[in-house]
Amino acid sequence: MSSYLKIYRPLNLFFIGLSQILCAYFLDRYASFTSVIENGVFWLILGTVSCASFGYWVNDYYDQKRDIINKKKPSHIKYYSRLIINTHLITFVLVALTSGYLIGIWFLSLFSFTLVLLFLYSWRLKDLPLIGNLIISMLSFYSIYSITMLSSSVDVFLIVHFSLFSGLITFCREIIKDVEDFEGDRAFGSQTLPIRFGKKIINNVVYVLLLLLISLLIFSYYYQIQYFQGALKYIFCSYCVLFIVIPLYKAAIDIRYTNNKSDYNSLSLLMKYVIFTGILSILFF
Repeated sequence: MSSYLKIYRPLNLFFIGLSQILCAYFLDRYASFTSVIENGVFWLILGTVSCASFGYWVNDYYDQKRDIINKKKPSHIKYYSRLIINTHLITFVLVALTSGYLIGIWFLSLFSFTLVLLFLYSWRLKDLPLIGNLIISMLSFYSIYSITMLSSSVDVFLIVHFSLFSGLITFCREIIKDVEDFEGDRAFGSQTLPIRFGKKIINNVVYVLLLLLISLLIFSYYYQIQYFQGALKYIFCSYCVLFIVIPLYKAAIDIRYTNNKSDYNSLSLLMKYVIFTGILSILFF
């Protein structure tokens, strides 16, 4: 059962749902539990999670052979028949499209576009330099920004902050994962950034991107301080520095000297930790 659930990346799905419900509630000054539910956040979460699940299943299906090289414990999707896999995929598509339909044509279009992109990503686009990374980071951005289509009273500055944070940190993490999967991807003719330009150059690129991300966060936090008064202002600053900025800076320093698979895996986990602490920072508002 645990092997089956791992295909879904439950922690990632939890992060998606948590970030959307927190943004819908805490970043909308007029929000109540009832209004958030009535605006359709449940269907947004269900549709987004269904799209993500579709992407994970398709990705594992196409990656069965290369994962033997890239992962110590390859996905158990290889033990399921085509009928079972297709049944799951059709179910994800139906749930996503139904959810989108129930909250409006914009979301129906978004989920349709997302499903097509995720299929193309797993089938071919992830093997091309940069394109696959941009697709995942863009979808990560819109998973948060789409909240603005549910409620017009959401704080635009804050929703853009968290959307950009999600997209940029996902972009960096996707590149790190490409370096981590270097051997398997190269064996199957992939042309990801690390294969195309080498690990050393890509390490330096991620280093610069992380420093840029840190700079943008500090600039944003400077303006976010205006939302708080008294001691809460210092608590907010301390939290952001200790649990977001410093871990990101550590990742930036470490990436320059990383060369083996286990170290890249540790960096990927550190980035996931920062995603989680970034999500929790929504609670301050």
